[in-house]
Amino acid sequence: MSNVKALILVLLLLVPLLVFIFIGTFGEHHFALKTYFPQSDDAGNVMLDAKGDTVWHQVPPFSLTSQQGKTISQTDLAGDIYVANFFFASCPGICPKMTSQLTRVQEKFREEPNVKLVSFTVDPERDSVSVLQEYASMYNADPAKWYFLTGDRDEIYTLAQKGFYLPVQQVAGQQDFIHSEKFMLVDREHHVRGIYNGLDPEDVDRLIVEINVLLDEYSKSE
Repeated sequence: MSNVKALILVLLLLVPLLVFIFIGTFGEHHFALKTYFPQSDDAGNVMLDAKGDTVWHQVPPFSLTSQQGKTISQTDLAGDIYVANFFFASCPGICPKMTSQLTRVQEKFREEPNVKLVSFTVDPERDSVSVLQEYASMYNADPAKWYFLTGDRDEIYTLAQKGFYLPVQQVAGQQDFIHSEKFMLVDREHHVRGIYNGLDPEDVDRLIVEINVLLDEYSKSE
């Protein structure tokens, strides 16, 4: 009987220790965000660095004009993470719904200076600085946190296609057009760390959670 009691006691002592080891080993990895878009070579093979780790695609540099008429580039986002989306001000369908969802994200992180929102217009010919300023004011966008960007059409479309891998829609009798409901979460290293349906409130809830996960990931590495 004494041996049985001794065994039970040992097990009671070991269980909390094993749980602690398990959490310490797997807990952080369980909540780490994945990275999207591995780079590949001309043969289609995933590229690896000198350490044998996957080389991940980075959103390329851009330089565009905000609703305040200021030039905004990746340099202005140094040290920040940001949510990117593509829209146009005269869009009668999905864009107002997406922008309304982004107001939720803005409010959640209003006091977090290292979280930004970046909305790129896909109709820069009509979406001038004044048009974007009026559009931004409709949603109470904080110009220090939420940038509505316009500029050269080719630069914006190249960024959408080659930076975020968004497809171009062919429109009969018109220029090619990009129309996407996606939100993209971009980290400090310009990697895409999350893709979300901007029309789905539950998926936007996931975005909010994963922004916090990414912020926590950085806080632990500092």
